[in-house]
Amino acid sequence: MRFHSRHFPVLAPTLLTLLAATAGLAQTPQGAEDPYGLSGTPSASPTVAADSAEAAPEPVTPPPAVAADTSRTVGPVTPAAPAPRPRVTRETTINPMDQNRGNYRNPKKALFMSLIVPGLGQAYVGQSAFTYARAAFYFGTEVTLGLMWYQYTVVKYDRKTKQYRQFADQHWSQVRYEDSAFNASLIVDVEDFKAINGQRENFCDAAVPRETSAGTTNPIHTGCMELTDTLQTSNYQNYRNLYANRPYGTYADPVDFYALIGDYQEFVGGWDDVTGLAYSADSISGTSARRSEYNRMRQQAQDFSRMQAWFIGGIVINHIASAVDAALTARYNNRVLYEGEARWYDRVKVDGGLAFDAGRPRTHMSARLSF
Repeated sequence: MRFHSRHFPVLAPTLLTLLAATAGLAQTPQGAEDPYGLSGTPSASPTVAADSAEAAPEPVTPPPAVAADTSRTVGPVTPAAPAPRPRVTRETTINPMDQNRGNYRNPKKALFMSLIVPGLGQAYVGQSAFTYARAAFYFGTEVTLGLMWYQYTVVKYDRKTKQYRQFADQHWSQVRYEDSAFNASLIVDVEDFKAINGQRENFCDAAVPRETSAGTTNPIHTGCMELTDTLQTSNYQNYRNLYANRPYGTYADPVDFYALIGDYQEFVGGWDDVTGLAYSADSISGTSARRSEYNRMRQQAQDFSRMQAWFIGGIVINHIASAVDAALTARYNNRVLYEGEARWYDRVKVDGGLAFDAGRPRTHMSARLSF
């Protein structure tokens, strides 16, 4: 039986009385009757008792007081600390190298495979449906971006380019432009004419080669540049007559040629719907709705051409993302093979116990999840 210190005020007197009574029985006073013979002294005979009655009574010495034995006092009981429970931890499982040697995947090899062909590294690692699904995603993204790049920057650009060039061939005439420019050169000062026709040399380079196939100066190109030289009108006329019967699109530099006739006001005289055409010493006036439509079609073609930057950027990002993902997937695959990760509930640690504090039971419990 366990006693708490709070019980001692009630039990201490009772215990002391019992202890004193026990001591008194062990020491019976001299002359007292010991019916049980515990004192070891033979009792007086009746004759002696009678004679002693006539004698003077002897004083009776009281038994000595017995002091309480404090060495046997019961103190407060402290419960023993519970023994620590053994913990069972199962974090990882080490798999033999030889057992999984065939499933090992080289992360560097996976990286370079996906860097060349997105998704190829994931297919090399394999091991799960999710990995194969990512391989299909990266490869599908590559094919989609490649097809879209070809569709917009090649097919649609070429189609729109051919469309606006055909439109220019139908509504812009080089002969009409030369006639208006030549007539203007007759009424405008030579220097002023050169100033307001600043793209004339670039136009001649785009329309006619500077040299012949034999490497000599091309007289037709010379005639184009001699528009304002009245002493060389024969060369200019030869140049003009050549383009009067020349098929459209047969130019030295078609890209620059079709860009010049749409970008610069000095070529507005060549459009068949030009209105208000006039030359002055510092400007050329005139408007054309077909020139505006032509420039709108050119802008659409240029938009298709600029889209290739987005598609090429997407292709590069897809290669890099696929390569990094393949390397990480191979690394994770190898870690699972040779040092298997514990499941989440294997990483949960729970500890608890029961103890008495001041006579009251107390419980405690702790839980920890490691990552």
